[in-house]
Amino acid sequence: MKIQLADVFAPGSMPDHTYINRSSEENGVTYEARLEKALMKKGNLISITGGTKTGKRVLCIKVVGAGQCVVINGSEVNKPEDFWQYIAEALEIPEEIQVSLSQQESEGTKFAASAKAALFNLLSTSIATGQDSTQTSGQNTLKKLRRSNALIMNALIKSGITLVIDDFHYIDKETQLYLARVLKAQIFHGLRAVLLSLPHRADEAIRLNPDLIGRVSFIELAPWSKSDLEQIGRKGFALLGMEIGDEALDMLASESALSPQLMQENCFNLAFAMRGQERAITLEDVRAAFHDTVTEYKHYQDVVAQILEGPSKGRSRRRLYKNKDGREGDIYDIFLLGISDDPPMLKFSLEEIQRRIKKVIAENEAMPAPLNLSKTAKNVEKIVKEAMPNADTLDWKEGELYILDPFLLFYLRWSREWKSGLRDISL
Repeated sequence: MKIQLADVFAPGSMPDHTYINRSSEENGVTYEARLEKALMKKGNLISITGGTKTGKRVLCIKVVGAGQCVVINGSEVNKPEDFWQYIAEALEIPEEIQVSLSQQESEGTKFAASAKAALFNLLSTSIATGQDSTQTSGQNTLKKLRRSNALIMNALIKSGITLVIDDFHYIDKETQLYLARVLKAQIFHGLRAVLLSLPHRADEAIRLNPDLIGRVSFIELAPWSKSDLEQIGRKGFALLGMEIGDEALDMLASESALSPQLMQENCFNLAFAMRGQERAITLEDVRAAFHDTVTEYKHYQDVVAQILEGPSKGRSRRRLYKNKDGREGDIYDIFLLGISDDPPMLKFSLEEIQRRIKKVIAENEAMPAPLNLSKTAKNVEKIVKEAMPNADTLDWKEGELYILDPFLLFYLRWSREWKSGLRDISL
């Protein structure tokens, strides 16, 4: 049976055929092995950190299994009640449960491996809490039990399902501290829990909680290397019977900005365009695939437009700089042109931004002052975070610009729309 494209390159799902096992640079042990070891250690909380879209969730699903974990998005947890509600819904625990004691035993034997069986096994214990009503029908005693946090957690533990909280850094500090206390208590009783977050937002609620010292396994995922990303393309195109050379693979990996998800998407679009063509993939084919990919990220269009607009205060007094291509733009225009220039990077010092802007503006133009560039970077950070409050996009910290979202960088580099729009400001 011929393998299908959708099964090879999977930008938004588990890439079974093009999954890459990566090793830690510290000791050469794969991240999969480190996670397996951490999960085996009882009474242990696991914290996995890594950049945006670098495969933290995919790693968990690969090791634990898609059907053996409950994944909660931290951006959706606004209060402690949300945490319990999401687990209950994932385990399909109703607000009220009615069973007979005789049914409890038979069902518990039949479905011993499931979360539903865990509920039945827990009923006899939970009934003693007084949160139930009792009726007698023939030889069976019917029990109605209201759902509680204790019941939810016990069902999760008894089922052996792993709790994964993605984007833990999005949760407000007060709720983080609450969850840290809950997790600390429950890992002692057998809960398997994994927290996923960004490395530069390592969560103080976990790292600085004295009750968790010695009870947390930290796994920090290194950024993907270009050779790691190239393996995705090399494996996938070989499975599809498509010929791709080293130059094309190099370009795919370089422009995918250290993101396996973006690499998967670019490879998918390239393979789709090459269906039925019995020839080697060219660099022009790769560029065409990039333009296909970038059209799927239109949501950045408004954000970039807001950046180019800049703060309304002082807009009319901004200086215009002549560019080498004959156009003119203010400091926000040349700032974006600079960071979207070659080569693709996700971290820029102020000196690097200056160097790139010098490549953009005309030779006889004076450079913007460093203070003005710093102010522009701060304003860009503010504009983007206000436009996309629930996304990790970019940070300006201590004179360095971090692009956290590789898709934003990819849009800036390959979108024709915003760059062609700069012609509207030419004089």
